[in-house]
Amino acid sequence: MKYYKSYMDRQEISPAVHENLLNLKPSKGRARPWVKYGALAACAALIIGVGVWRLALTPAPVTDPPQSAGQFASDYEPLPGEKDVVEPGDCFVVDSPVESGKLMFPMIPGINYQDITDRSQTSADMSRVYLPGSFMADLTKEDIQTIFWGSEGKPEAVHPKTEQGDLPWMLFWDGYTLRGRALYDGQGQLMELTIWGEKDKADFELELRVGALPFACCIDRDRGDVISEFNGVEVAGWSQVYDRDGDGRDDYICGSEFMTKNDIGVRFVNRNGLMRAEYEQDGNMDLGGAQTFNALFVRQALTGDGGLYLDHLAVNENIPAWREEEFAALTQARQEADFAPYLPTSEPKGYDEFYGRLSYQEGRSNSLFVRWSRVGAYDDVEVAVYRDGTYSYNLVSPGQPEAYDLRLYPIPWCDSVPEEYRETVDRPAFKAEDMSLAIVEARGREHDTGGMTYSFDVLHLDGTVVSYRCDGMTAEQVWEMVEVTL
Repeated sequence: MKYYKSYMDRQEISPAVHENLLNLKPSKGRARPWVKYGALAACAALIIGVGVWRLALTPAPVTDPPQSAGQFASDYEPLPGEKDVVEPGDCFVVDSPVESGKLMFPMIPGINYQDITDRSQTSADMSRVYLPGSFMADLTKEDIQTIFWGSEGKPEAVHPKTEQGDLPWMLFWDGYTLRGRALYDGQGQLMELTIWGEKDKADFELELRVGALPFACCIDRDRGDVISEFNGVEVAGWSQVYDRDGDGRDDYICGSEFMTKNDIGVRFVNRNGLMRAEYEQDGNMDLGGAQTFNALFVRQALTGDGGLYLDHLAVNENIPAWREEEFAALTQARQEADFAPYLPTSEPKGYDEFYGRLSYQEGRSNSLFVRWSRVGAYDDVEVAVYRDGTYSYNLVSPGQPEAYDLRLYPIPWCDSVPEEYRETVDRPAFKAEDMSLAIVEARGREHDTGGMTYSFDVLHLDGTVVSYRCDGMTAEQVWEMVEVTL
């Protein structure tokens, strides 16, 4: 305690900061907790393990929840149940205690957030492979609250300093807009869940998985984790500083991974912070704010017996009907009556291997995919039929060649294709009645391994979309394959 008192006795603030603290005024309505924490922390610092934590300034105002926002990249194919627009009902804004001035000052774990900015993050890519029948379910506000409060719900405020809001106040998530989704297998067993949070320039992603660390989209062999310990649990931490969103300003990113005492695997990654903090003595205040925000979550998740609770989401009994089937030959695939009219009637000549797959999930997807491959030549002929009405396509008119004719644009397309045509030039869709040999010819370009390759989508009158990608064929051969389906 004497070291703490000695440290506190040495703390000073500038006259300008002192004047600002004295003149702090609450905004309209209730005062935000950040204002009072900022005033307190500017006058004091806590030394916890190897960490020095000091807050400064006040955060930006709370933003309203988004009315609708796209979340997927243009080339991302959503998992069944995922949607590209976030509706107001899918999210909520975290509200902290009304009388925030009663809350006690938090203690911050000393986590080693090693700097990996200059290290490779893509040593070995590994795409996620979803189990047949897996599906997504949106999390409600109550679902998310139960993750942090447990089955008994929010505790009663038996003492003024333990008063709580929507979520434990020591998360410092006040004003963040949250949404979440859980991934289940075909039997309704929880595989993983993700919670996203966003407030102004700051955001985070929390992934949870029972019994193991969350899945990864890539294997990072170069991260070289440095392990810290908090409450008897090992925690791997890392940080990066770079302009992630291309706005000309550095982003401050922190991540941590650990297993809770009740065997829940956690990955928590946040970008920027609404506070500025000195997490390490003489450290970067912006990076320190991001480190502090991450450490506050680690503290909450590892406090008590478990800190996180997933039993209420372990099983989802609302399992959509699903079917997955593979085919060894085109004749088998054509036994599917709903898809047969849109499939080629014969095998393309010169291709050695065949693969076919049917994917159906009630109310979410209904597609059939066939592929022929030429061994040793790296040529594929792929036809995918979508009858679910959820496939995204870029419809164009034959009378607007600048929107689809590859012969008009030299490689690289990023330099030659006008921005307004980039999506349609990359993957155009044509109405079935508009298709012709001339359109197929316009979609041809040289293939990397020689010959030509063609790609386009066809929209049929009943809403079915057929997607083609054909390597090593002539325009006449591709047209012959398409024409019989029209």
